[in-house]
Amino acid sequence: MINITGVHVPELLSEETMEQLRAAVSEERRDQSLRFQRQQDAQRSLLGELLVTHVLKERYGLPANTLTFSKTSYGKPYLSEHTDIHFNLSHAGDWVICADGKAPVGVDIEKIRPIDFAIAERFFTASEYKLLMSVDEQERLQLFYTLWTLKESYIKFVGKGLSIPLDSFAVELIEPDTARLAAPDPEEDSSGGWDDHCQQSCFFRKINVDREYKLSVCSAVAFGPRPLIMVDWRELLPV
Repeated sequence: MINITGVHVPELLSEETMEQLRAAVSEERRDQSLRFQRQQDAQRSLLGELLVTHVLKERYGLPANTLTFSKTSYGKPYLSEHTDIHFNLSHAGDWVICADGKAPVGVDIEKIRPIDFAIAERFFTASEYKLLMSVDEQERLQLFYTLWTLKESYIKFVGKGLSIPLDSFAVELIEPDTARLAAPDPEEDSSGGWDDHCQQSCFFRKINVDREYKLSVCSAVAFGPRPLIMVDWRELLPV
């Protein structure tokens, strides 16, 4: 089963709290947080690591001081000594989200902001762009972020990063909360690469987390009915 855990932080934390967070993370994460110009970016980064370690401890009984993280050649993090446990992290705006389970998983959350739809024409398949342009303008922005997060969650699930062009595959929406993967029409696919990364079946889930955000998850196993699990950010502070 795939679990999705979310932390909502609608405010800037005090400097005292930020120091508590820095004291509880790895040296690499602590140094990284000090390089951010915006505090919100720094606290999302810190809470992201703490959320992962919280999930691994609570769900799998792995204390933070026993964890050894590595990265694949594409930069996807994994547990060196527990390769059967998979996790993925995403954050945007006021949210930090972690997906985990005993199968590969990818998650993406985005805050809904006005965009130039030329982005969709560049990165979506022709069929996705046609669908986007066919809906009412009031629905278009919502649909853009639904498609974007689904596609990003798939890329993070595969774990090959930007080596997979966004227009090398299509997602087809299935109501009310799922989607499926599809190859683009051969006549519209100029990027290639479909056979290189689309060998394994996958399952999608769209999750309602906040009306100002879109959240999508992709996994190698089907999702159960379990909803998003909420954790108060204060639970992540060291005792």
